[in-house]
Amino acid sequence: MQIPDYYQILEIRRDATAYEIKSAFRKLAKRYHPDKNPERIAFAEKMFREVCNAYSTLHNKKQKSDYDRVLQTIERQRKSHETYLDRLNQSYAKLELLLEALLHQNYETGISMYEQLRHHSEKTGKEWRIDDFLSYEESRDCEFLIAEAYQKIGFSNGDASSDLERHRKIEQAMLIYESLLSAETKRPCFRHFIREVKERLKGIYLYHFSIEGYYQTSHIPLTKIRALKLPKRETAWIYKKIAEFYVEIDRHPEARTVLKMAFELQPHLTGAKKICRTLNISNQQSNA
Repeated sequence: MQIPDYYQILEIRRDATAYEIKSAFRKLAKRYHPDKNPERIAFAEKMFREVCNAYSTLHNKKQKSDYDRVLQTIERQRKSHETYLDRLNQSYAKLELLLEALLHQNYETGISMYEQLRHHSEKTGKEWRIDDFLSYEESRDCEFLIAEAYQKIGFSNGDASSDLERHRKIEQAMLIYESLLSAETKRPCFRHFIREVKERLKGIYLYHFSIEGYYQTSHIPLTKIRALKLPKRETAWIYKKIAEFYVEIDRHPEARTVLKMAFELQPHLTGAKKICRTLNISNQQSNA
């Protein structure tokens, strides 16, 4: 919304008195009166009309009060919009630096910048989205790099952070990878990476089942593994690994359940002889 700035037209301050408003009007009315500007009549008529309109509003207390209120509202909105644009520009610059860091495998730097952008967004109450700066395809590629960085840091043996922080990073990688798979079902654009995303999720899911002491009962449901839609042989192998993890923490009932699921998918599952003996399950394979 745009309205003329009558104070600027009359060349006066916002706190001008009624006397100053009238004086400014008289001075400018003389300056721009068409009779005194025959050589530039069109410009003079325009300026004279603006001066009269400004005075007509500002010399009337009620109209001036209404005008001031509207003018202040518009200026606040303009300032808010300018601030928002400034933040967008700053965010875009930071996003470029973030991508540069990730492409050069400076994972700690990239993740630090990503979390700063998200944290700042939470403080301002406005959601920060990569899609506001990049195309849909570029945004998904960027998310893949961010998830990869979280995963690399989380699984790094040299990471000095606490176990809780490492698990948080791995969890964040998992959430982003799952989001990428979900996005692919709605708007395919990521086909060349889907197999890699599934492989990484498979590793993260197995990790969650394997960490004794942190999760006594894994929060990764088997439905997530089925949702990967891997070949039956591969899914059966995952189930066998999960059964082995359950055995390690003496959760034999869960181990038996998952191992039977593995045999249902792959009756001749190899490498299961030992766990079958441990769980007292008859060998359902011919070449274990």
